[in-house]
Amino acid sequence: MAKTIELGTVLLALILLVLLYMVVGNPMALLINAIIAILLLFLLNMILKLGIPINLITVLIVVIGGLLGLVLVILLNRLKIAFY
Repeated sequence: MAKTIELGTVLLALILLVLLYMVVGNPMALLINAIIAILLLFLLNMILKLGIPINLITVLIVVIGGLLGLVLVILLNRLKIAFY
């Protein structure tokens, strides 16, 4: 069940990426957003001990979705829906 939710989250992150690109229109801004989000994932996981597993799916969601993807992963983790 959790894998289905995680794969659905990847799809949602891809949709967010397309929407962000349509709004921002600047690939460099999206790249910076992705880098900041991945760094925050590692730092928040270390400092706050969130217990979010760092795996391919989690990283893909955060890289594709940027800060919105990171918020989505943290929210799903805290609600014990996925990523725990």
